[in-house]
Amino acid sequence: MIDLQSFVSDYTKDKKHLQLVIGIVREGDVEYYSFDNNKKKSMIPPEHMLFEIGSITKVFTSILLLEMEQEKLLSSDDIVGKFVQNVENDYLNKITLRSLATHTSGLPILATNHNLAKKRSNPYSMYSEQDLTAFLSNADYTDSIGSFGYSNIGVGLLGYILCKVSGSTYDDLLKKYITSPLRMNETAVMLDSEQNGRFLNGHALTGKRVPHWDLSIHEGAGGIKSSVRDLSLFVQANLNDDHPIASTLQKSHLPIWIGDSNRYFGWGEDQLLDKGILWHNGGSAGFNSYLAFNKELRVGVVLLSNYSFFSNSLMDYYFAQLKKWITKKEPSQGTMIDFTGKKILEEIMQRVASLK
Repeated sequence: MIDLQSFVSDYTKDKKHLQLVIGIVREGDVEYYSFDNNKKKSMIPPEHMLFEIGSITKVFTSILLLEMEQEKLLSSDDIVGKFVQNVENDYLNKITLRSLATHTSGLPILATNHNLAKKRSNPYSMYSEQDLTAFLSNADYTDSIGSFGYSNIGVGLLGYILCKVSGSTYDDLLKKYITSPLRMNETAVMLDSEQNGRFLNGHALTGKRVPHWDLSIHEGAGGIKSSVRDLSLFVQANLNDDHPIASTLQKSHLPIWIGDSNRYFGWGEDQLLDKGILWHNGGSAGFNSYLAFNKELRVGVVLLSNYSFFSNSLMDYYFAQLKKWITKKEPSQGTMIDFTGKKILEEIMQRVASLK
């Protein structure tokens, strides 16, 4: 057991409605921890509470691409233009599905015709298939192809294409290729009535309750809801080779040299204690999440919080997310849960390494 209070105290301070759950994975074992500032205690076990996981969804979308490629339904080398047949734009014939999964397509973080202020409380719900088509008709980011540029619209487009090719909903794809094989029964975009009863309210940095997001066309970029129990199972699957989708997960762990740097299908890469970790974070108007693991020591962490790290400007959030990926520095307007997650993972890695 690890006494996590000292690790989380800075994050939990002054968050009146906070629910923070943590999963620590070591070899085949998982330990769950929960911290809250609510006077009224919930009857829901913390490991089964549901959170918006935001951009961690992008990892799942990339794995869906690899699974469908394995079934020869498409190839990660297929050009995007092949699947957007009602749009005549040569730029789409220069980028591939791999480009979308690795954020090297040149596409911006948001489509230029996506007005976040149109519905600030639920900014993705208003962006339609027609809006996407209109954007792609005129998009040209040829000069940026091959360079890293974190793109919500890029991975959203990838999820959209996977659904079109398969004739399935995103949830159907999740269930077929990932959540059913890994027994992640609490992970989905669209929740049923029982799951909705375990879906927490989200809060902005100010403590104000905010509406849940409907990601619509962007669901492949950030639409999944999940629990610490399910995401810990996902981390375990990434650390072990004896499960149904092991080969696909292993492929997602392999670096791909694009432009002048290594990229991954969905994952980000970082260093702790001179050892590589794969990770992703997530954020929405009311939630913040972090997932990371080290394969060498076979350890990982999951942190889910019902507090966001920004207060008013959605664009502050997106620029902070982009800055985080590029510089690995914390954004100035709020505290991301990543910092806490890294400290915890580093402590676990130190303990495990000292026993070897």
